[in-house]
Amino acid sequence: MIFTSLSPNTQKDDLKLAFRTILDPSHWQSGVAIAELEAAFRHLFSSSFAFSFISGRTALFAILKSLGIQEGDEVLVQAYTCVAAIAPILWCSARPVYVDCEDDFNLSPEDLRKKITPRCKAIIVQHTFGQPAQLEKIISLAIEYNLFLIEDGAHSLGSIYQRKKIGTFGIASFWSFGRDKVISSTFGGMVTTNDEGLARKISLFRSSLSYPSKIWTLRQLLHPLILWLSKKTYNFLALGKIILELAKRLGIISLAVETKEKMGEMPSFAIHKMPNALAELAFNQFKKLEQFNTHRKKIAVFYTQALKSNSGIILPQIMENSESIYLRYTLLNSQAPKIIQEALQKGIELGSWYNAPIAPAGVDYAKIYYTEGSCPQAEKLSQQSFNLPTHIQITEKDAQKIVDFIKNYAA
Repeated sequence: MIFTSLSPNTQKDDLKLAFRTILDPSHWQSGVAIAELEAAFRHLFSSSFAFSFISGRTALFAILKSLGIQEGDEVLVQAYTCVAAIAPILWCSARPVYVDCEDDFNLSPEDLRKKITPRCKAIIVQHTFGQPAQLEKIISLAIEYNLFLIEDGAHSLGSIYQRKKIGTFGIASFWSFGRDKVISSTFGGMVTTNDEGLARKISLFRSSLSYPSKIWTLRQLLHPLILWLSKKTYNFLALGKIILELAKRLGIISLAVETKEKMGEMPSFAIHKMPNALAELAFNQFKKLEQFNTHRKKIAVFYTQALKSNSGIILPQIMENSESIYLRYTLLNSQAPKIIQEALQKGIELGSWYNAPIAPAGVDYAKIYYTEGSCPQAEKLSQQSFNLPTHIQITEKDAQKIVDFIKNYAA
């Protein structure tokens, strides 16, 4: 079975570290790994400040709250995204304003200009799948309308725009270490900024937070171990599927998006610091960031060369002077849902980021202020896009199997 999700970054050293960490609960909450991870981010981005949090959306909430975003304010954010990127706006009692996207899956500067109102205070720029957005045009609009520019780096840790790292263009950036992000620690997030005044407020906010419970932390430490066992036994009498389902039902592992988030409500885990135990996992993966991204780019080149002559699909579009890390390699085809389903029957899990304009399925659009039809291009892309895996576990043999399926299906 070829997987796209299910903790795809996890390697043997990550499993050993998770197991060792489980055996040492005295260092689950505070510890040196938090400082090490924050220092690594400061160094990578030549950033003056870095603050870790329990998740990427909590990191975004810290930025918005510290910028003074409040009830009556509007925050511009693209459609073709996850509800987790929208939720922190709602936690501030502010209102998201959805901007349509273009065929590169990123925010449309043209639609952005149309959606700006006097109540807008900030723009969140998502670099989808690691592909840099049209920052030059977006920055120009932010300056013209006096808007805070916040970069969503959840997909783009290592991406480049005009020879500068993504995450160095706005007043602040935030990063996610979710289970299927660039680096993973099941949950975790980071803020980077060079703005001293903003950093002071974020620091005060973070200092008011507690660590999550040890039971919650244990569940996150168990996640890579259980997912590894599930994948290893997936094809043996469906044992892997049973293990995964039992772990979910018994609450041994947690969901990436809780049901209440789909209703626009704050999840149970949201407002906490990042525990040292998860910082250890994230820091271990951070040290492999270059290896991970080099591999992703290599697999992406393989896909491009193998599929460029296939007229039935549209390949990713990357701007000149930009460099994507290809967190996933996303294709367009009018039969995307059917392709995903048939691939699974052949032992290939193709990703469905994003199968709705605001994913995942089941989001209550009224509760998050999204009006169907307001972002037609994003809605179209959500029905026509599917992702090929590029993570460190994907070999060229796996990639060839995926390519052969795509060629036969989408000729």
